[in-house]
Amino acid sequence: MKKNIFISCFVCILVLFFSCASNPAPAYHSQSELSDLRVSETASRSMDAPNEDRMIAYTASLELTVKDKEETSKKINEQVKNNNGFIVRETENSIVARIPSANMDDYLKFAKTLGKVERETRTGTDITDQYMDNVLRMDNLKNVRNRYLTLLNQANSISDILAIEKELERVNLEIERLEGRIQYAQQSVAYSNVTIRFREKSRPGPVGWVFYGLYHGVKWLFVWD
Repeated sequence: MKKNIFISCFVCILVLFFSCASNPAPAYHSQSELSDLRVSETASRSMDAPNEDRMIAYTASLELTVKDKEETSKKINEQVKNNNGFIVRETENSIVARIPSANMDDYLKFAKTLGKVERETRTGTDITDQYMDNVLRMDNLKNVRNRYLTLLNQANSISDILAIEKELERVNLEIERLEGRIQYAQQSVAYSNVTIRFREKSRPGPVGWVFYGLYHGVKWLFVWD
């Protein structure tokens, strides 16, 4: 009887042994691999972040010599509307407008047809890092605000309530300030700042025409083609 019990136990041990040997803890190994993949995926995303589209705020300036300032101003105003832009400042000799960045080239191309181009500048400022920093700070402050609101609901004394409300006011002001910066950055990227200055070509007066004719007369006497 004892012998049969011993044999039965031995067989059970062998079955358990071979069962474990045929499946060497696949679950733990698989879970480890999944963790490694998640870490790898997160790392690749963080490395890919700098290669994403950057936020560039463009500024352009154009100086023209034109025949008629009023007519030029009128045509530029029309072109601003046609390009879905808006005027920021307008004077007798210049127009500063915000033009959708996708339409800036077409807007400048048209403006160049209105007169002689004396000077043209174009600059781009990368504001990606600054923008992302402001977004991160704002998100952190919103989390802080939520914690303060939780504390405010749990506060029992007047002094605690006043202290928490004071901190909430400070945090809310900082959030509003960052929201303003973020919105300004978004608008700066979406709309380029374009300044067009124009002046009429100078024409000689009565005395000027005399000297102009005298110049060409002397030139005719001494210089022949």
